[in-house]
Amino acid sequence: MATARDSGFSESVLKHLNLKFEEQQKASSTKESFEEFAKRVTASESAAALPVQVDTSYPISNYFISSSHNTYLTGNQLWSKASIDPYGDVLQRGCRCIEVDVWDGGSPSNSSASSSDAEDDGCRKEDNEVKGLTGLVKKGLGKLRSSSPSKKVASTESATKAPPDDRKYSSGSKDVAPTESVSKAPPDDNQNLMPAPWRSTSGREEPRVLHGYTATKDIPFRAVCEVVRDYAFVKSELPLIVSLEVHCSHEQQEIMVELITEYWKQHLVQVPIDFSDQTPLPSLESLRNKILVKVKFSPPNKSQKGALSRTSSQENSQNAFEEDEGTVDASKKGKIIEALGKLGVYVRACHFDSLDQPEAQIPTHIFALSEKKVISVQEENNHGLFEHNLNYFMRVYPKGTRVSSSNLDPAPFWRQGIQIVALNWQQVNAAMMMNDAMFADTEGWMLKPEGFRKAKEEEPAIIKRLTYDLRMQILAAQNLDQEEKSAPNVFVKCEMHVGSHEGEAIPKEGKNKGGEWKRKSCLRRSKDPDFAADMLEFSGVSGVVPELSFVRIKVMDDDAFQKDRMIGWACFRLDRFPQGLHLFPLKGPDSKLTGASLLADSRLTQKA
Repeated sequence: MATARDSGFSESVLKHLNLKFEEQQKASSTKESFEEFAKRVTASESAAALPVQVDTSYPISNYFISSSHNTYLTGNQLWSKASIDPYGDVLQRGCRCIEVDVWDGGSPSNSSASSSDAEDDGCRKEDNEVKGLTGLVKKGLGKLRSSSPSKKVASTESATKAPPDDRKYSSGSKDVAPTESVSKAPPDDNQNLMPAPWRSTSGREEPRVLHGYTATKDIPFRAVCEVVRDYAFVKSELPLIVSLEVHCSHEQQEIMVELITEYWKQHLVQVPIDFSDQTPLPSLESLRNKILVKVKFSPPNKSQKGALSRTSSQENSQNAFEEDEGTVDASKKGKIIEALGKLGVYVRACHFDSLDQPEAQIPTHIFALSEKKVISVQEENNHGLFEHNLNYFMRVYPKGTRVSSSNLDPAPFWRQGIQIVALNWQQVNAAMMMNDAMFADTEGWMLKPEGFRKAKEEEPAIIKRLTYDLRMQILAAQNLDQEEKSAPNVFVKCEMHVGSHEGEAIPKEGKNKGGEWKRKSCLRRSKDPDFAADMLEFSGVSGVVPELSFVRIKVMDDDAFQKDRMIGWACFRLDRFPQGLHLFPLKGPDSKLTGASLLADSRLTQKA
């Protein structure tokens, strides 16, 4: 029998590996040494999500897309620092829809126009609360923040950060250097690719990126364009959607167009010669290495007629702080200039009035709604919402009161067929764990399950709902809290996220409060706990769509006086859950592997 010293396993893990090996030897005629057995069941690849092949031949609205909200922020929504670093970070983690809030080079309150695609979802009370809180924060913290030294924000990738280069970007009346460097060094010839018309020596004010009407710091739009160019296709060749929230004057929009064209020219989608409101969406495969600009559509001239040429009167009556997508007051609102609007070819943002408005039948439109608005629409017209999302794009984003960068629960919105569920990537929570599981080892686009997409030239298939039993034997863990002096009081919590069906009310008002089924193991105080094969059972879990259901495992430190602390986690889509005996590597609060692991033996059984 192997010992802990020469095996590389803790005594608790080694004990259970030996017991399982003995069970196998008795039950099977296969001759396998213990070393071969241990290597097989503890290999990291054996505990990875089951592989999936994504068919890229469908129109692009038939996929779920890994998406980020307010990508530029490094922390909370009110006073954290904006940085280019999160763009490179999320792109290297597989994100395929990023957000950029663009303002004039001066003060946001002095911007002469706003053309955001923020939606008027009737949440006036919530808007006023957010606006009031914003004012207090700006007044109370502005001076403190301006005098505080900048702290470097750690990348979520394990690669070593490249040192900041000496490039500068014009944002306002003086040149400023990027405050952060992304975790992977950009190409060596970047200097040769700098747009000639607007080099930093020009001294001209250029658009900035920030969260408007808050105390957040800004970064140059130029810097964002550059980091997107450098990292857009490092992790994935599938298309990247850049969601622009434009709050700029026409003059600054012209500079936006120049910067976008110069930095992303080779990746931009060209308007087809015969393009019209009836033009169908292209296949995912046809858009490899392309950047899709999501921007509010503006007709070429006022005389043009058609569904996408009208301007909503409701849009002109939005508050100065509309949810968290932000606009300025109506007297200062302006339109997107034609040159910028033309960049939005297959994701043309339209103001949402109802699911029956003319734009709702145009293949290239996209509606952007807050989570609260989606819930309201779903309650009023649940069938209509699901039917719309079978064919057309919709984006949902966190409501404005999520100032701590908390998240909505993405699963109920995916179950409504919503392709783009924009999440705050600033911290790890249940939502980000499920997002990680949904897109694990993919290129950030996941084909919707049958019944949630329109089959090619056919009606959608009937959605199959299944019933499962899940039995998880919790054996042991190792290397927990290695940097702490004292041993944690450990338990394992397992949750199944199954939840709502399409057409049914979104539960818990979209709040992200854990799975619908929960089980908890016994307690053990140790860095290498032995859970004595404690069994967690989920029996008769019904109404399951495996591709939209999740198993979430958390290793927790029990605290009698405050909130339990998470030590590590693993999360899987149910149809990709690896059954059997596995040593699961655990990720930490920063989504990086911690070196800790959990040994468990699982069985997932579909019932007739």
